[in-house]
Amino acid sequence: MSKNLLYVISVLILSSVYYCSLNAQNNQDRNTTQIPFEVYKTTNGTISIHDIIKSDTLFRSSKYFTKKTRPKDIYWIKIDLNKELKTDSLWFLKSSNYAHASMFCLENNTLVEKKFGLFDGSEKMNSISNINRIPLKYSSLIKNQFIYLKIRRLRFSDRVTNWKFHYASQTINHSSQNYYLQKNIKTPVRKYIFTGVCLVMFILTLAFFITSRNFEFLFYSLYILSLSIYLSGPLLIANNIIFDNYNIIIYWFFQIIQVLINLCYVYFVSLYLVTKKDYPALNRTIKYIIYTLGIIIIADSFFLYFNYFEGAIYTMNIQRLIMTFFGIGGMIYLLLTAKNRLAYFIVAGSFLFMIGTLGFFFTKACDYMMVGATLEIIIFALGLAYKIHQEHKEKLLFEKESFINNCKALRAQINPHFIFNSLGSIQHLIVLEKKEAALKYLVKFSHLTRTLLENSIETNIVLSDEINLLRQYLELEALRFDTSFEYTIHVDDTLDADAEEVPMLIIQPFVENAILYGLLNKKGDSKKLNISFRKEKNQIICKIDDNGIGRNAAKNINSSLKKTTKSRGLELTEKRLQRFHKSEEKNIEIIDKIDNHGMSIGTRVIIKIQTE
Repeated sequence: MSKNLLYVISVLILSSVYYCSLNAQNNQDRNTTQIPFEVYKTTNGTISIHDIIKSDTLFRSSKYFTKKTRPKDIYWIKIDLNKELKTDSLWFLKSSNYAHASMFCLENNTLVEKKFGLFDGSEKMNSISNINRIPLKYSSLIKNQFIYLKIRRLRFSDRVTNWKFHYASQTINHSSQNYYLQKNIKTPVRKYIFTGVCLVMFILTLAFFITSRNFEFLFYSLYILSLSIYLSGPLLIANNIIFDNYNIIIYWFFQIIQVLINLCYVYFVSLYLVTKKDYPALNRTIKYIIYTLGIIIIADSFFLYFNYFEGAIYTMNIQRLIMTFFGIGGMIYLLLTAKNRLAYFIVAGSFLFMIGTLGFFFTKACDYMMVGATLEIIIFALGLAYKIHQEHKEKLLFEKESFINNCKALRAQINPHFIFNSLGSIQHLIVLEKKEAALKYLVKFSHLTRTLLENSIETNIVLSDEINLLRQYLELEALRFDTSFEYTIHVDDTLDADAEEVPMLIIQPFVENAILYGLLNKKGDSKKLNISFRKEKNQIICKIDDNGIGRNAAKNINSSLKKTTKSRGLELTEKRLQRFHKSEEKNIEIIDKIDNHGMSIGTRVIIKIQTE
């Protein structure tokens, strides 16, 4: 108990210390001062710092430069720190990241250049706050007043009016490097959570692809991975994950990853919606988009290889414009022509991602894009789950239809078999010149045939109809053989014959065998066939009991009534029962009845028909 209490107290103390340190850092952050600056814009790269110092009149207020920057433009920044730096202690200039950036100041009374641009091989980006900190002193000021910056924006276009420069004391800078402020923690934590969610989704969808070989899962997993890398790029660089430092190669990679995001997206949409079959117009558009994105990758790589950054910026802007029009047009098209609910998942996810992208474009806050991307990933994942569910239902339906068709095919083989035997019986009566019996047989046979045709569409019939067909068949066989055998059909009181369904003509082949091979080969007048039905749990138990000669004796008799062709009735019936049963339990049992002297006294067949 005391150990637990000590643990709780320790946590509270540490939390209090951490909270106080955050408040202290927030107070220190307020002491970070923003400073005004003046700007001189040129495209002449040969101008030196000495020329700039001699031409102070060229500089204008930053508010004058309202147009967006271009890669070929060089911006000289003059910052007056005479009134800001009061002592010669160590101070730090803070600024955003630029492709090429240098600070010109004095060091030991010598004019020096300190590069801090991303493409200049400057200090590693090792802070999640991602802010440049350039050290300087009062003695570093040129003319005891100014420092000069030389800046080029290459990665994107921006407005000079959005640029900000701050300075802070060594104490504040040290604290901000060793302690994270609340505002500095929120964004990285959100990015780490977003990256973690993306990583989990990537692994899951990739695993689905490996097991199912369904390529829509592959492109969806690659889409998630590309999106995660693009949005979490600064964290990956700062923590030396994948990338060691920022340079032109990394810049090219993040340019191409934007195109790969869209490429994986359109491939995923095409496969997910089966556009080739269901949306041919959209499928043609997606093909053109894929070709265009391929050309953009080649063009962007070409421009960056020759350091033509303006062309690279235009190329990426064209790509964004194309994907924006495609996204809006595609969503409208799917809403108007949706074949199923799958289209709505694509529309909803794409719409939310587009809203997040627009929020990022207008506010420069990456959080909007991360929220939009997260919602899109969730919706697309739900869409994939819904599609898997639908495909599973279709598969079950297909299997059910296949089962029904197979049962119909097997039954269709039994019906000709039965009809052939019946016609053979009529022929047998005619040969024996029993015309009256043949006519009666023909009338009963026509009634039975009509009943079979009326029920030919259905795979199953109620048990009472099956028993009625069985009675008609037995009447035919009794008429054929001059009522040389007796039969009874008994239905147990616990069994509702009008409510239970069974496969059509499932009992007849066993009854036929009992008559032809068991009873008719027996000498004497006592030939009996008993058929009974009862319910046991979820099964109908049918028992066919005869007092014939038994199976072994029947095999050895060369009877004129025995069919000369191979009987397939039993074989087909067994197949039908196997398909009808959901369990592997044996559904047909044949028992040879033996008396006390070891003599055969007939055969008993037990058939189990599953009802649920």
